[in-house]
Amino acid sequence: MWDHRPTADELLDARTGAGWTPTATSTRDGEVVMGHACKLVLPARPAPER
Repeated sequence: MWDHRPTADELLDARTGAGWTPTATSTRDGEVVMGHACKLVLPARPAPER
């Protein structure tokens, strides 16, 4: 698929281009996307009801 070693940005672009979306992790500070995918701007999710 690649004729070179892909960069992290290229891999992320390929994944999102194929329909992948990151899963947020619940933390004390709320939902957080971790890793290189944290660079993505995701639609806001409604805050959970307490």
